[in-house]
Amino acid sequence: MRIAVIGNSHIGSLKRGAAMLPIDEIEHDLVFFGARSHSLRELVVEGRALVPTSEIVANAIAFTSGGEMKIDVDHYDAFLLYGMEARPFLPPEDHFYSSAVIARTLKDLFEGTLSHATLLKLRAITDKPIYLGHNPMKAAPRTSGSQSTKPYERGLTMLNDAIYSPMGAALLPQPLETVVNGNASNIIYSQGSKSLAIGDGHDDALHPDMDLNHMNDEFGSMWLRDWFAKLA
Repeated sequence: MRIAVIGNSHIGSLKRGAAMLPIDEIEHDLVFFGARSHSLRELVVEGRALVPTSEIVANAIAFTSGGEMKIDVDHYDAFLLYGMEARPFLPPEDHFYSSAVIARTLKDLFEGTLSHATLLKLRAITDKPIYLGHNPMKAAPRTSGSQSTKPYERGLTMLNDAIYSPMGAALLPQPLETVVNGNASNIIYSQGSKSLAIGDGHDDALHPDMDLNHMNDEFGSMWLRDWFAKLA
């Protein structure tokens, strides 16, 4: 499949991670469209494409995609929205909440995010498969407490059932082997994370040690391997 990977700074780990994979593991043709922070809010629907409305975003997506100036949905078989404020749901284990409260919480995690806005724009012009990868969970050292990922997995199922599946989309987990304490990314995967390269002086700049939200290239490779296995 030819897949458009659309995202903010978080796709840097996927793009560099893809370059680390052996050629025989690249099972799909990935084209990356990225811009830092919230810049992709400037994409608008024109015909059957998402088109940037500013020179900064146009230059960023052209750089990350290798020359494409817009995201023409007819050129791709599927789409991945990665990062872009998408978040997992971690159901509380020690308190009872009504179904109405949980339903509102699930909506609050989705509505108003950059991934929400972009998903709606894509769905207005294509019915092709759309996958989403949430922002990596914040990095932390492994503790002596529970390492169960069951609540995390259950929360993703709830989000998909209530929000994403009705829109013909699927929210994907990060690789479970990257998760510690049931609710965080292993801190080893935040070490050496870098800025998304968009053709300026900050390309591939190392994030400060205190940045626990962006993941490194190894994480990106693991994420892609996990996703390719699910697609297969």
